Amino acid sequence: MNYPPKIYFIACCFPPFGRGNSITNYCVANGLSKHFNVDVVSMEREEGGIIAYQEDASLEEAISQKIKVHRIRAARWWEINMLLYVTGILPCYFINWAWSVWRRRDNIFGQKGVIFTVYPVFSDLLLGYLISRRYKMPLLVDFRDDFSGVMASGWRRSLGWYYRFFEKNIVRRADKITVTTEELRKDLIERYGVANEKVKVVYNIVPTASRERKNGSDVVNKPLRVIYAGAMSSIQKPEILLSAYAKLQRDIPDLKERLIVEFYGPDSPYFKLRIRRNFIDGCQYGGFVPQAQIAEKVFAADIGFFSLSGATYAYATPTKLFDYIEAGVPILASLPKGAARHIIESFGIGLVADVGDVTGLSEKLCILAENEDLRNQFKKNMKDARREFNAQRQIEKLQEVLNGMNTDYKSD
Repeated sequence: MNYPPKIYFIACCFPPFGRGNSITNYCVANGLSKHFNVDVVSMEREEGGIIAYQEDASLEEAISQKIKVHRIRAARWWEINMLLYVTGILPCYFINWAWSVWRRRDNIFGQKGVIFTVYPVFSDLLLGYLISRRYKMPLLVDFRDDFSGVMASGWRRSLGWYYRFFEKNIVRRADKITVTTEELRKDLIERYGVANEKVKVVYNIVPTASRERKNGSDVVNKPLRVIYAGAMSSIQKPEILLSAYAKLQRDIPDLKERLIVEFYGPDSPYFKLRIRRNFIDGCQYGGFVPQAQIAEKVFAADIGFFSLSGATYAYATPTKLFDYIEAGVPILASLPKGAARHIIESFGIGLVADVGDVTGLSEKLCILAENEDLRNQFKKNMKDARREFNAQRQIEKLQEVLNGMNTDYKSD
């Protein structure tokens, strides 16, 4: 009898972890489960601690019944792992979780297959490498983020060699690598001398939206809605939207009757210190809500906003970009020149202001709010973008990569 090939999907962050790369991880696992026998190895979510993670039961409910999920509790290191991370000695604070998985390795990795490890976090990369070497299984590294480039920024810059040493040696030994953008693919090839044919671009995957729902609120006497739904941190600095909206209100006093701004996301320390104080009349904060509800709110919005705080993140293509494409919502963004900006401008699906340019963002917000024809054109252009970035196409790319790897089985 021919069985589907085995995939061990190592992803520390997986539902019920709320948001972040947990969404992309479960979408990838669900898609692959249609063609492969998928075991997910993830961390068991715990309450409390220095870093607390939101729970989203709607994500967990959406996991395919075909998938076997191993949720492993992190070892009790009394926050030593966090201290080592903060001081720069460790490049990741999930090392205690990786240690727990390693101790239980014989009970988890009992069948030959492919090790598919999501990177970052660094613990995923390290664990995937060690397991692949221990059991002589091929290794696919799914390079979702330019980890060493980000970790070696700011005060960690002097440790850049340290982070890249580990990354380089593992990446070079991987059998295949997938990355999120063509820019990151080229950079990785040049940085570490990786062969061209070894690296393939697979864009971020988000939940597929129902085309039966009607997006937008372009109705007489109903205000237009700008939505930001995502992380609240210094990586995004989404408060620039609030500054731009406040400037626009000063220039156009009756604006708050015609345009409102809605924020959704965790009530993080960054939100409390840097974002909440910028709320004015016309701004609303809905807190952290389940992904299923957020999808409905995004679909009903008129403009979708997202941002990145600087050139360090020029390589990034946040999942919010693909959420808006999937929902057909015109985009407003504050971005450095890079991958996400290129997608928006080349497909003609939104307007982008430079990082930190409040005046420029305010002007572009005004253009989108006042020009219904432009919004409708962006919506139409989203159809081409969806064909390029839809989940099924990305899963097919991954399937092709996995089928070409040296396994004991062939795909059905």
